[in-house]
Amino acid sequence: MKTITRRTALQAGLLGAVCTAAPPVARGKASPVIPPDLSFLRDAPLMNGERARFFMEQEGIDAFVVAQPANVFYVTNHWPQLARMGYTHTMFGVFCRDPARPIALVLNAFGYYYSHSDETAFTDRIVFTYTQADAAAAAADAGDPPATPPVTLRIMDEALVTPRERRRRQQLANIRSNSATAAGALVQALRELGLEKTSLGVDDPAIEAILRPRGIDSRFVAADDTLRRIRLAKSPTELRLMRLAAQQNVDAAFAAARFAREAGSTRVLRSRFLAEAALRGNIGLFMVIDGSSSEVMDWPLRDGMSVSIDCVSTCRNYHGDFGRTIFIGEPREPIRRATRAISTAWDDVRGKLRAGLKFSDIPRIGRESLRKQGMDLTVSFRPHSVGLFHTDQPRNDLSQGRVPPDLVLEENMILSVDCPVLDTGLGGTAHLEDLMLIRADGAEPLHEIGEHVIVV
Repeated sequence: MKTITRRTALQAGLLGAVCTAAPPVARGKASPVIPPDLSFLRDAPLMNGERARFFMEQEGIDAFVVAQPANVFYVTNHWPQLARMGYTHTMFGVFCRDPARPIALVLNAFGYYYSHSDETAFTDRIVFTYTQADAAAAAADAGDPPATPPVTLRIMDEALVTPRERRRRQQLANIRSNSATAAGALVQALRELGLEKTSLGVDDPAIEAILRPRGIDSRFVAADDTLRRIRLAKSPTELRLMRLAAQQNVDAAFAAARFAREAGSTRVLRSRFLAEAALRGNIGLFMVIDGSSSEVMDWPLRDGMSVSIDCVSTCRNYHGDFGRTIFIGEPREPIRRATRAISTAWDDVRGKLRAGLKFSDIPRIGRESLRKQGMDLTVSFRPHSVGLFHTDQPRNDLSQGRVPPDLVLEENMILSVDCPVLDTGLGGTAHLEDLMLIRADGAEPLHEIGEHVIVV
């Protein structure tokens, strides 16, 4: 017979609809956590080409030329490896409105051979690489400096070369051309695609500065917002990746939260979340704990506390975003009422989410729910699109004083609605947040919902 303790009674009855008992944990050796297979990204494009061309047609853009890592990844399925090491403008992607023209990749030759060639099975891509100027040849020729040949690993015994190594050498042999510089390779790509005098949508002003002196007499259009607008509605590949990112993020958050009492401090709890995310194949970005984003401060987690968490991690650069409340033991009455209220309000909001609803409608629905419950709480109910960024939507440059537009929900958008209690003096902090996939006639959770409040 199961023994009823104060904690299990609290889970089963005191919180009502807010939380349910955690599933039993099997005793004995735990099953290993296996990271997901991401090989589908080798030949399944992230960008919805048809949707991209619709917006390009609307804005008179003949081709996108992108340099920012997230946009390069979105257009080409390749994240610039050198960008992770602090280098800039090391890889470019070119996507044409004309579907008969291929996607072009411009990147470092060794990086293509050593890393990116393993990731691709696409047949609609052309590759332009660069190495460096051949100083000796340049001294003998007054023209543009020729490039040094691409570098590969030295073969010690031909009989021991693996099929994988042969394949990536063949990939390198299939490049269109090799240039001395990244700028030269980009010019070569645009010339081959016939884009010297067209309208180019760029995500970085440096692209125009690179191309104009080299004879590309095009119209340059700022297009970062256009790319974000395209990304509002996810392609099938993006949805597959977002489901992985979201569920792994949720699983890591629950695993960390159930460790909160044992953790004893915010620093240890955050470290546990980051470790749990890594075990599942995600990379942890941040964890807001008890209403603070500080990763420097550390404070204790004690019995009787109510602690909010907001957990964000990525799977192959796509974001999971998840918020919950942890009760360490028995909560104080004001915070218990608050968690019930935001749970009811979030359910009311979720029930009304669908394509066609405006961002501005969402906080109104949430506040109306609180009013009907007779609760005087400050809750933002702030919606935001989630994808390659935690907040992945047009006009998101707040440094310029730009107010995000009142977006309309679209089918296949991934939406988060932040429901933190922004009041203090309640006996703790509380938060609630899930990722929702917007449909024409409603919305569905992108991940398992689980408890709204986690009792430990």
